[in-house]
Amino acid sequence: MVTAALARSGLHLAFLEHNAPDVDLVLHRDERLGPQIEQMFPGRGLYLGREQRPALHPLRFAQGFAANRRYYGAVRGRIEGLGVDRLILFLEGEPLERHIMTWFSGAVELWEEGLSHYVELNSRWWYAMRGLAQVAAGFYPRGALSRRVDRAGMVVRDRFAQRNLHLPFPVRAPAQPRVLVVGSPFVEDRWIKRDLWLRGMREIAAVSPLPLHYLPHPREDHTALPDLLAPIGNITVAPDPHGIFAHIGAHGYAGIVAPISTALLDIGAFGQSLFVPHLFRQTLVAHALTSWRDNPVRVARDSADMAAFLEGLATAAGQ
Repeated sequence: MVTAALARSGLHLAFLEHNAPDVDLVLHRDERLGPQIEQMFPGRGLYLGREQRPALHPLRFAQGFAANRRYYGAVRGRIEGLGVDRLILFLEGEPLERHIMTWFSGAVELWEEGLSHYVELNSRWWYAMRGLAQVAAGFYPRGALSRRVDRAGMVVRDRFAQRNLHLPFPVRAPAQPRVLVVGSPFVEDRWIKRDLWLRGMREIAAVSPLPLHYLPHPREDHTALPDLLAPIGNITVAPDPHGIFAHIGAHGYAGIVAPISTALLDIGAFGQSLFVPHLFRQTLVAHALTSWRDNPVRVARDSADMAAFLEGLATAAGQ
């Protein structure tokens, strides 16, 4: 049996390493994953390419539309030529994965891809509008308006609902009297404006008895952060290294907070972790996280709840 997996992130590669180390092929559409795949699965990576972003110029837009339509047929030809019998997917609502699921006749498994495997992080209207924009650019159209697929015909594997997927928690440095704030690319992804982000940072810094380190998301503008945070006080950009596992292995913290981040699931410090989506007016996310029955991480109801959590961390740290 030939097993292939379509991975899109380092977390997906970690799941494969610990749950399917003998996978025959690791397919990917992001060139940046190539070196990591080669290191973890030597000789088994296969780059599939990816769709083209829509151009503003009418001629280039039309060329991109046509190229995107051809792309899916090319991917099908490559996968069918590999004799794959079992396919592991991590995303269910993206055009490439939806395209593959319409014709692949072998066994399909859907593995956890992170926090959004369990909860919706945007409204169904947001996903529908995103899907329409993708279809207009030549992306695969079937199912474009829906975030989810029918999971009934596939094996689903994850850590917290099915509990049939394993990922060891990282080794953390000894706790120190400070708090890690794990960043999210809200501004870069245009969820909120910069002034609302700054307001959230000022609020958490004002109520925390412990100093804060801000660990930026890879998509955040790292160069601007020191100047943005400096006037707030009690919060600074976290020192290197900035990869979450490497960072918490090198720097100890009394607790970890994040508005939205799979990292709080990956680290495993559930009693010392807190989701704070309310800081950035993410009411939909707050409701989703609170309603998720298998959520191992506490969700702050409001600023008072967050302040009480931070006070508790300070007390436990002897501050």
